[in-house]
Amino acid sequence: MSKAPWLLRPLLVERVWGRRDIEDWVGPLSASAHRLIGEAWLTHLDCEVVGGETLGSMIAASPGATRAAPLLAKLLFTAQALSVQVHPTDTAAVAAGATSGKDEAWHILEALPGAMVWIGFVRPVTASDLRTAAADGSVMSLLRPHAALAGDTIMIPAGTVHAIGAGLVLLEVQDPVDVTYRLYDHGRLRPLQVDAALSVSDLGSSGAVVGGAAAACVARQVLATAPRFVLERCDVNAGLRLLPGGNRDHILVALTHGIMLDDLAFPRGMAAFAPASGGMIRITGAKGSVVALLHGGPGPTPCLAVG
Repeated sequence: MSKAPWLLRPLLVERVWGRRDIEDWVGPLSASAHRLIGEAWLTHLDCEVVGGETLGSMIAASPGATRAAPLLAKLLFTAQALSVQVHPTDTAAVAAGATSGKDEAWHILEALPGAMVWIGFVRPVTASDLRTAAADGSVMSLLRPHAALAGDTIMIPAGTVHAIGAGLVLLEVQDPVDVTYRLYDHGRLRPLQVDAALSVSDLGSSGAVVGGAAAACVARQVLATAPRFVLERCDVNAGLRLLPGGNRDHILVALTHGIMLDDLAFPRGMAAFAPASGGMIRITGAKGSVVALLHGGPGPTPCLAVG
């Protein structure tokens, strides 16, 4: 078994709304260059561990393994708007045989001028109104728009109808539940799941809060908190030490170039998995280096120290 941390090669996922200009985030595309890549799955069980097997096999073989899927981190690259969609709540997911619903958070890394996201409704709607708007294409007028700015973080609770616009690179973190119900897809010929979406949608006014850009003077900041995960942003300038301590796994994502994990180069856009049973990891980097830190909570992890 490879020594922790386990550096993970991303799984590149083709999407109709994806992009080709993503090499600064995922490295050379080689055989994938002709495809529109919309998502880089950073912590899926099928991700290859550098110098090892897959993340799933490594987790299964680690001491005290629960064999549960890890929290999922993705990079999204948008050249067109995504569908209007919603994810199931815990109640709906458990009733359908899943382990949980799907909360997610977006941390915006790059945004072209005018880039937008839509979260929840401008005012309460009825299921009938939403069905009609999804059918006639007017659903976007019901959604609350937000200007997307680099550095912003947005929490999307399960049941919140939402859409992501074009011109964005964002880090999406979520429960490891790959269930999405599409309400509207801008005329694309992909399946919709309108009945399922209506059954889980919060039809009230949007309560979403868009967190402002992370303050440059704050070395460590909690960006998003959900029932089963916490996302933090950490400056690496002074050096960091991560000691999992046996009680929680951690996922690191490099948001800038020039970061090292112990003696391993940690390229921008790459994720590393630090199992709860692993030893101390030293994180270093040049001035301005930043990592995202994802874990199961509660609160800011007590396993991180400066120096």
